[in-house]
Amino acid sequence: MDSHDDKNKIEEPAISYDHYSLNEPELDLSRGDLPKRNFDYLKGKSDFADLYALCYEAEIWQLLDPEKSALSSRKALEYVVKSIYLLKGFPISERASLFELVDQEDFKEFINDRELMRALHFIRKVGNNAAHSGTVTRKDSFFCVLNLHNFVGSVLMMLGVIDLFPRFDKELLTEKTVIYVLRKAAIEPEPAVIEKYDKKAKATAVLTTSKLPEYFTEAETRELYINMLLQEAGWNVLNQKNIIAANSVGIEIEITGMPNSRLTGFVDYVIFGSNGKPLALIEAKKTSVDPNAGKHQAQLYAECLEAKYRVKPIIYYTNGYEIYCIDRLGYPPRRLYGFHSREDLELLIQRQNRNPITDLRINDDITNRAYQKQAITTICEHLNSFHRRGLLVMATGSGKTRVSISLVDVLMRNDWVKNVLFLADRTALVSQAHKNYTKLLPHITTSILSDKTNKPDKNARILFSTYQTLVNFIDADTKEFSIGRFDLIIIDEAHRSIFGKYMSIFNYFDAFLVGLTATPRDEVDKSTYDMFQMEQGEPNFAYELDEAVRDEFLVDYKVINRKSAILSKGIKYDDLSDHEKEQLDKIYEYENEGNEIDLLNISRRDINPGEIFSYLYNNDTVDKVLQDLMSEGIKIKGGEEIGKTIIFAANHKHAVQIIERFNILYPQYGADYCALIDNTVKYGHDLINRFEVRGNLPQIAVSVDMLDTGIDVPDILNLVFFKVVKSKIKFQQMIGRGTRLSEDIFGAGIDKEQFLIFDYCGNFDYFSIDVKELVQTRTISLTEKLFNVKLDIAIALQDFRYQENDFLKQFHDDLKKELQKQISDLNRSFIDVRAEWALVDKYSTEIAWEYASLVDGVEIKNHISRLVQPSLEDENPKRFDLIIYLMEFSLLDEEIIPQGNIQQIVSIANVLLEKTTIPQIREKKEVLKEVLTEQFWGNISVPELERIRTELRDLMKFLDKKEGKTFVIDIEDEFTDGGEIGKPNLPVMTYKQKILDYLSENSENPVIQKIKNLEKLTQNDIIELEKVLWEELGSKDDYEKQTKNMIQGGNVAIFIRSLVGVDRDIALQKFSEFIDVNTLNSDQMEYLKTIIDYVSVNGDIDGSIMANNEPFNEFDWLKVYGDNLAYVGKYVNELHNVIIA
Repeated sequence: MDSHDDKNKIEEPAISYDHYSLNEPELDLSRGDLPKRNFDYLKGKSDFADLYALCYEAEIWQLLDPEKSALSSRKALEYVVKSIYLLKGFPISERASLFELVDQEDFKEFINDRELMRALHFIRKVGNNAAHSGTVTRKDSFFCVLNLHNFVGSVLMMLGVIDLFPRFDKELLTEKTVIYVLRKAAIEPEPAVIEKYDKKAKATAVLTTSKLPEYFTEAETRELYINMLLQEAGWNVLNQKNIIAANSVGIEIEITGMPNSRLTGFVDYVIFGSNGKPLALIEAKKTSVDPNAGKHQAQLYAECLEAKYRVKPIIYYTNGYEIYCIDRLGYPPRRLYGFHSREDLELLIQRQNRNPITDLRINDDITNRAYQKQAITTICEHLNSFHRRGLLVMATGSGKTRVSISLVDVLMRNDWVKNVLFLADRTALVSQAHKNYTKLLPHITTSILSDKTNKPDKNARILFSTYQTLVNFIDADTKEFSIGRFDLIIIDEAHRSIFGKYMSIFNYFDAFLVGLTATPRDEVDKSTYDMFQMEQGEPNFAYELDEAVRDEFLVDYKVINRKSAILSKGIKYDDLSDHEKEQLDKIYEYENEGNEIDLLNISRRDINPGEIFSYLYNNDTVDKVLQDLMSEGIKIKGGEEIGKTIIFAANHKHAVQIIERFNILYPQYGADYCALIDNTVKYGHDLINRFEVRGNLPQIAVSVDMLDTGIDVPDILNLVFFKVVKSKIKFQQMIGRGTRLSEDIFGAGIDKEQFLIFDYCGNFDYFSIDVKELVQTRTISLTEKLFNVKLDIAIALQDFRYQENDFLKQFHDDLKKELQKQISDLNRSFIDVRAEWALVDKYSTEIAWEYASLVDGVEIKNHISRLVQPSLEDENPKRFDLIIYLMEFSLLDEEIIPQGNIQQIVSIANVLLEKTTIPQIREKKEVLKEVLTEQFWGNISVPELERIRTELRDLMKFLDKKEGKTFVIDIEDEFTDGGEIGKPNLPVMTYKQKILDYLSENSENPVIQKIKNLEKLTQNDIIELEKVLWEELGSKDDYEKQTKNMIQGGNVAIFIRSLVGVDRDIALQKFSEFIDVNTLNSDQMEYLKTIIDYVSVNGDIDGSIMANNEPFNEFDWLKVYGDNLAYVGKYVNELHNVIIA
């Protein structure tokens, strides 16, 4: 994979269809004496002769030459997919790969079938394998031809080319040699054919497909996908059982020595190396079985293989969703997200004879300080103790990067590490680390993977990359790096925001992890320690700022804490002079013109401190800061010149303003004295290099993010915090810019002893008080918010009150179908999706959505919602959707405070009514006028809200977005010494949400399983639940408030069941004790489903409810059940007795 665009996007490998060179004469497919084939429905259709030729070739070679068959299947798929794009008018780029075409949102919506989408991706992947490795089994090629037959036939029926096509007949496949070659090197859809059929295609919203013949069992389907993961790792999976071949994966390999009566067994998969000896084995269990059930069996297989071959094979055991590995090196089993390549496994086998790390000689040219050597030794000892992850806490400037270089040097010399990955969050830090490694380890090949100017050497021993670049590689459909490509990953500035965002990297690669951080050990959050499998507050080694200052390896700082009246309190209009009021009056005049797009954002505008240097840029504040710096800052050259200084600005406009005001206040220093350094500056890195050199300009660097971390300028004497910092980690890093030693900075023999920090934004006040830093929550996208509120509405609409309403029932059904489709469309190549593979597959099925409990909703939100990919639709209609959906949900759930803003919708309608010259708006004029009436809002309901949402959403694109104008003002500011601030308010979680989170996290708890499975609880079970609900999660008063309107509110099991629901299969089994469920007609099943739904929502049911409550008292039970009605009553009593027991 060599081609990358500017964003390091991974492209699918180019496919060469002349993989085979044949010289046979071309066969005339129009002949009438040809044997019958499955694709004969294409025969004689001149518009699709080329497609027929491709499909014919795929079928005739399926048994004889699976690779050639797979290539033809893929090419036929590409032909049909491109035809669909042209017929439907979907946008298609000239260089789009087949993966991009199949994965595009318009195409997926047209297919609208999860299983078919998986099949199309399978055809594409197997075609890739055929083109590049020639490893395709008969089963692979059969699955391709089978699904191609169904797909092509369905498309031709849509176009009216055929009325029907026969089901695939496996008996028509042949092993007889057929002399045939496809002459054309490249086949594309003909424009005339596209024009002929495009009207019919555009009239079809969703493709209708037939159900495939069930040629594959669940086990065989699972096998296909395990095979695909093996092929992803470069392995050839043999088709015949019990065949042993070098560099291949054998299936059902017979072994002897098992502890059973026959003393034999059959290993699901054995991976053989180039010497014909086993490198690894795989034990595969059913998807419904915990993979750990196969662990011991796999170990027994390994012992048998070891006895025969005198090698210790690596052990995998899996259920298709989760893969676990025992590497035979002494480590506990660990979860993997793929299989190792041949090179990976051979290296693991070699390392079975690995000695402990004993050669701890450390090169003084790399690290010569005692604490640095202690850090390296500590990590080595930790690795010797069979740990795979370690964390070093070292103050900025203490040489973290050099420590990592020495660590790599030691581990390579001891043959523990061969390949290394160094990760950082910015290209500047990656480049700086690469420069240091290249200088200090010149004999080892290195390359920057994220380099946009030079083609990286991906085979280099040490690779450097930003996180995002690497995510693009591992989420690519074709994995360029195997899971064992790196032995060691070094994480620069390891903290929770990295792990939350890029966890897929650490899930995918099977490597040692060593984290480096400058954050003090007591301030490193628990999730970071958990990530490195360390106790809270106990890294492997810590060398913090106070200790480094005491040892005279770093210098300390003094804080000048200033408080700006405007930055802390904002601007009060009544306190201003007439001249200053005039400036604000112009701003208010602008704002009153209206900004239509802001109608879609739920917010109110006010002049407050947060708007200073984001909306209003005040010259006087900047002037006073610069004068303070130039007067009070540490100076050099006998006090004649300010020392090297970094000013941390809030944003680019703020930085530009600072430089402009400096040049006005101090023109004598020239244009280069105070310089902007941010990502808008061309050759900004050259400016940084100049800034690092003593005597070179600039002397003052105004930075937006670029100098916050990672630069090494020992001469810095002043830091100016002219922006608010909310991350303690970043705050520590910014302070670290000034801590390095600098010799002779004030003249011969007069070294740097301290530096100054000017704080104008209360950062030291914020971080010095005794509160924990507010948790940095993950940014929730608009797509995720929409998904979650639709999920909430769908769950709320399950209540029988809403199911009785035809509109609401249909709305409920449509929402669930949409949510299910969004989940089923998730790309299983993405490592984040694989991490939740079992849940993604669970909620991709219709049965999972028959009834979704509140706990199911929490599970989906916690594990799946964030994975849903945003659509390409314009943002404005989606914002409008969110406003309406929030209002709908507040009408359905009385606990929800209405979040939709009626005035917002009214304002939007008013703006759109001013644009009725636009035909689409004119067409909806009456609806817009209706929204302006009090009568409409006085009788508001979900159906009415949904009607205006669907009627008006597409008009949102006509709202104009006013450019984000900003203003420079000059209002007098006042500075004083900073004071104390109060503790920040932490968000409070509701009692109900605490319970839902607990149930989601403890879904496998035996007591909760009993409740869900309608089993009787013991007294100890009840006591355990009461302790959780009344003590751990809240009080008994909290519980009683939550359950006061529930039937049997005092029964904790009923309450829990109302949240987790019941297992529908078990509920049906209990009914089968009275009546065979298989004999019920559709009305009887619907009535029974209503009973189960009621128990799932309310937790209990009894005879009085059946007789007196809706909807049961409206049902004609006798007509529907006849003589069996008594059994329904017995069933309800049985449920009730189990529930209240």
